[in-house]
Amino acid sequence: MSFEFRHIFLIHSLHRQGDGSYVALNRRYQPLGLNSASHVKGEEFAEGFKFKRTLTAEQIAALSFNGDASPERIYLYDDGCIPTDSPSAWTAYAERLGRLASYKIVT
Repeated sequence: MSFEFRHIFLIHSLHRQGDGSYVALNRRYQPLGLNSASHVKGEEFAEGFKFKRTLTAEQIAALSFNGDASPERIYLYDDGCIPTDSPSAWTAYAERLGRLASYKIVT
């Protein structure tokens, strides 16, 4: 089976773990860079992180492709706004990544 680079190496979503930390997952819902055929739990293979300051609902909504403010699962894109489909989709994704990159984290 073949995949696009983005499926494996671009951040698709941030999933909050039980301890409040997050893991960054790819489109296959696996830690970035992982492409396993079997189900993988993110917390078993990915380095978790916490934001230095708890994100506000407004900050979370600004990261979410659809403005959802839920802290449990933050989706930077979905199948309706694939970053590589158009220049405007890439620009919107890059803006969300830029916001995310500006937040301080602790590991």
